[in-house]
Amino acid sequence: MQIFELTKRLKNLVLNPLIQLIIALVVASTCYDKLQPDTVRFFLTISACLKELLAFVLPFLLFSFVAVALSSIPKDGMLFVLGLMVVVFLSNFVNVLLSGTVGFLVLSGAETHVIPEPTTAFLPFFDAKLPHIAETAESLFLGIAVGLVNSFRPNRYISVTVKFVHSCVMKFMKNFFVPLLPIFVGGFLLKLLSEGKMLGFVGNNTKVCIITCGFLWIYLGLWLLAASSFKFGRAIEIFKTTFPAIVTAFSSMSSAAALPLSLGAAEKNTKDKMLADAVMPITLNFHMVGDTIIVPIMALMVMLAFNHPLPNVHDFVLFGLFFILNKFAGGGVPSGTIMVTVPVLEKYLGFDSSMTAFIIALYGVIDPIASSGNVAANNFFIVIFQKIRNLAKKSRHCTQNV
Repeated sequence: MQIFELTKRLKNLVLNPLIQLIIALVVASTCYDKLQPDTVRFFLTISACLKELLAFVLPFLLFSFVAVALSSIPKDGMLFVLGLMVVVFLSNFVNVLLSGTVGFLVLSGAETHVIPEPTTAFLPFFDAKLPHIAETAESLFLGIAVGLVNSFRPNRYISVTVKFVHSCVMKFMKNFFVPLLPIFVGGFLLKLLSEGKMLGFVGNNTKVCIITCGFLWIYLGLWLLAASSFKFGRAIEIFKTTFPAIVTAFSSMSSAAALPLSLGAAEKNTKDKMLADAVMPITLNFHMVGDTIIVPIMALMVMLAFNHPLPNVHDFVLFGLFFILNKFAGGGVPSGTIMVTVPVLEKYLGFDSSMTAFIIALYGVIDPIASSGNVAANNFFIVIFQKIRNLAKKSRHCTQNV
């Protein structure tokens, strides 16, 4: 029995996405200089093919997530959900603007962050070009339109079709893409290490990475204080209740994996099970404070590292808007955010294939911090949301009495 339990624990440990990714990063970092160039190109080709496959699936991913989410909302609950989504959208957008401002300030010494050009550039053996069904914006807006129409006037055929597409996409992500995530990240990492880019980037930007993560948790600390009405004892109580969900998100790199614990923590912190059940699943895929703080700064770092001009305000705002809309389709899966953000980075910030490979590998390292930040923020947010709702009720009641 003990052997069975030990075997089960070892199996769970090996199958943990974070452990697999750490193994891939360690193997790539220690073996890259011993590998033949063709071996590096082989793994890079696999990663490039997976990236192209993801780009092909992405329109279906965006459309189905949005359409299913909106279709499942009852007509009488639509106003509440849309109101919540507006609040979350504004929160995400403020986070992106705040992150961009901090990024521009911290990265003002651009010349110190440039990576020297490699003597040898590694390219995949071939480019796997798959047809792109639709642009990101088209997929999102079509999903919103279908979801809203199907919520107000339910149609069985539309519901079945949308759920079928959603089911196929999720099976692809969970059963195929996520298990191959270490190879996906590892292939790009081997390229960057072999070209000398990754070590140069880490050496030049370690301080900025530490500042970024520190800024995220200071920012979340302010959220926690707001949730506790700036009462230290209440803040400790909320954090202790939320801590298991934060640890689960860190170890699994997935907000979805932490959802059961987040629901329990939200119920304890608000003393309102109905509110917890209504708000937490919605914010799971859309309200990602960790990502909206870390990814914009990371994108600016990569642009400077590749001697790429920083975006103007117009392009950065457009990037922020579509980056936030794409949060619908992160799905709470490991590295889901960066997967669905790649087309937005390429279109609005001018990322090329090397920059894309770089940010994918870099995000794989920092994903545990971003995911745990997402979960922490959502647990603090629901307490703040309850306070705002209670104040609105009191204000409405006073107005009616007058």
